Amino acid sequence: MQIRINVKGASRRKPTIVQRVEEYPDREMTVEEFLAETVRRNVREYNEKKDAGEILRLFTEEAIEDKAAAGKVSYGDPMDDRKADAEKAVANALQCFDDGMVALFVDGVRYQKREDVLPLREQSEVTFIRLTFLAGRMW
Repeated sequence: MQIRINVKGASRRKPTIVQRVEEYPDREMTVEEFLAETVRRNVREYNEKKDAGEILRLFTEEAIEDKAAAGKVSYGDPMDDRKADAEKAVANALQCFDDGMVALFVDGVRYQKREDVLPLREQSEVTFIRLTFLAGRMW
């Protein structure tokens, strides 16, 4: 089934919302299973991009235009050949969810427990919001 994914961050630097459509298995999933599946997909995509010709990817016209629109054309990822570890990334994502650093909404309803079953259906809208905590001293 196709699920619409929105990723939002509460930041003044990047006010954009990243939206994409992903294909998920047509089965019931808990929050934990959904987060794990989503993180593994993103790690796989990240590692595949690292395998793609880094030099060729840097100098495509589209990549240069995207970076110019962001205000900085650079050489992209550091020249680090290490790949992301999917299981470490899943553990980190689950910890962030448990700590309340990431909010998860499905069709406008917030889910806060790993064991909650998500009512996913075709064209459900899932939104991740990275929460920003304020720190500083009081006057």
